[in-house]
Amino acid sequence: MVLTGLGPGQSVSGFIADADNPFDPVAEGYPAGNPTSGFTPLNEGFAGVIHGTPTGGGADLDLYCIDILTETYLGFGYGLGTWDAASVPNVGYVARVLEDYYPHTDEPANLTDLNQKAAAVQAAVWFFSDRYVLNTSEAGIRSTVASIVDTVISEGPLVEPPPPGLTLTPSHLSGTRRALGPFTITTDHPPATVTATGGTMYSNRAGTIEIGDGTTASVPSGQKIWVRSAAGAPTAVLEATSTATVPTGNVYLYDGNSGANSAQKLILAESATLTTTVQATAEFVPSGSLVVGKTIAGDAAGSQAQVVIHVDCDDGVARRDFVIPAGTSAGTTSRTYRHIAAGTTCTVIETSNGEVVGTNVVVTGDGQEVTIPAGGREHVQITDTYTHVSGPASLLVTKTIAGPLAGSQGPVTIQVVCDNTSLSPVFAISPGTSAGSVSQSYDVPAGSVCTVTETADGATGTVTATVSGSGQTVTVPAGEVVPVNVMDVYERTPETSPDVPQAPTGTLRVTKTIAGPAAGQQGRIAILVTCGSPLYDYAFLIPGRARAGSVSRAYPDLPAGSRCTVMETTDGSTAAVTVTATGRHQVVTIPTSGGVVTAHLTDTFFGPKAVSVTG
Repeated sequence: MVLTGLGPGQSVSGFIADADNPFDPVAEGYPAGNPTSGFTPLNEGFAGVIHGTPTGGGADLDLYCIDILTETYLGFGYGLGTWDAASVPNVGYVARVLEDYYPHTDEPANLTDLNQKAAAVQAAVWFFSDRYVLNTSEAGIRSTVASIVDTVISEGPLVEPPPPGLTLTPSHLSGTRRALGPFTITTDHPPATVTATGGTMYSNRAGTIEIGDGTTASVPSGQKIWVRSAAGAPTAVLEATSTATVPTGNVYLYDGNSGANSAQKLILAESATLTTTVQATAEFVPSGSLVVGKTIAGDAAGSQAQVVIHVDCDDGVARRDFVIPAGTSAGTTSRTYRHIAAGTTCTVIETSNGEVVGTNVVVTGDGQEVTIPAGGREHVQITDTYTHVSGPASLLVTKTIAGPLAGSQGPVTIQVVCDNTSLSPVFAISPGTSAGSVSQSYDVPAGSVCTVTETADGATGTVTATVSGSGQTVTVPAGEVVPVNVMDVYERTPETSPDVPQAPTGTLRVTKTIAGPAAGQQGRIAILVTCGSPLYDYAFLIPGRARAGSVSRAYPDLPAGSRCTVMETTDGSTAAVTVTATGRHQVVTIPTSGGVVTAHLTDTFFGPKAVSVTG
């Protein structure tokens, strides 16, 4: 609203409390006489009703001043504020004065002159807001002001009245789609009248259900609106209007429109009907499209895993990945990304190229960067060429003999069966073979599925065999040597007698953890365990390509107090895989009272084989 005139009122004389004066109007009440200290004389040329005219139309507003030491002038602009923003002391008591007295009511009824009535109410307001006390010379209204103050203090303050609310959010949207939105109307005095200039309004995201006649409608609070451009207009303006009753006690604050740094704070003396209008803008941005083409080629096309292509644009919009399912045949497919703002830069990256064991892949066109044209299409083509790995396929079977009675075992035989055919010769290890490892290689057709089984483990009446690795099944791709490891740990057959006390023994548990992004691609891992005196030697072998996780082996019946050395002698690293090892050399002691002691080793594998990429 704009300050436009003065209503009933008159000049008054009085006193205002000094800034350092602790005088509390509510606690101390209206003074019986003129204050003698801590106050400064202050005469006001006008105390009464001030008129303001709403900029949105409507009847004039009646207001009082709540800031006696600040000036204001006709023509100054004001907007609705809050009590907190006004920072006026005792504003709840001021609101009580306005609720019960002129012009909201005819009180104080004892004053029949409107100028005196308005001046008395203003003086009561100033008493609470500015600690202003009338001079006793104001005999015509002073006693009435004191009576108003006493009554208001006894009744207590009011809470802040809610101002009317009307919002249209967000205030601005820009985009490339035909229907922009949603814009949301919120009002506590529904309905609101909404109009669209340069656009048509819809109630659904697709822009097919018009609101009203498309350009003007009366809508409830919470209505969501989508806007489509009319006749190709680059922008559309939504305007919402609502009429509300503003209750007594709402404050008005200077809006800074007149160049002054500040102006008097005002408070509404009588409820008023106001019309409020808010706006929002929809900006239609020219757009284009990005077409990503993907070609699968090569003699191994169809054998690849899933391929994933990611589109990263600098407009901050998240877009779905282009996924080509595993096993897709040779050929070209594409995906179109529409409604991308013209001028946007997009980078197309293949994040997964579908390489599998037995195939090589060459990627061309990956990582291209393009700029989207207005009204046109930009194309990116990526080709993956898959070829079978050439060269012989081999299976390498390794047998490890370990344990304190290694060399005392009987004959050992291992049978290899590939694609349901037994291979010759059988892998035979002579009886009495010393601790260590021996290997035998088999050339097999590429892609063979082979199972390695130990058919005789070398155990005798006095020697036990603990076998690990027997029964493994592996696939042997072209051009690779696939290792299979089988280990036998030979120990003395336990002999116990109830008449002979047994020395305490304990157990060593060795736990190996395989981790890292290249876990499953490493070679064979070997751990040497040496315990006691005389020495007992054990080998803990983990076959190549073992998956991520932990595996343990227990070594029981070790004499209490024995010192055991646990050392990783082969860590699984290859030309293509690196390893970070933790705990690879440890010395532990079997507890004197028996029990279990654990040694924990961890290998973390990195660096899968690089893929040839061109383009």
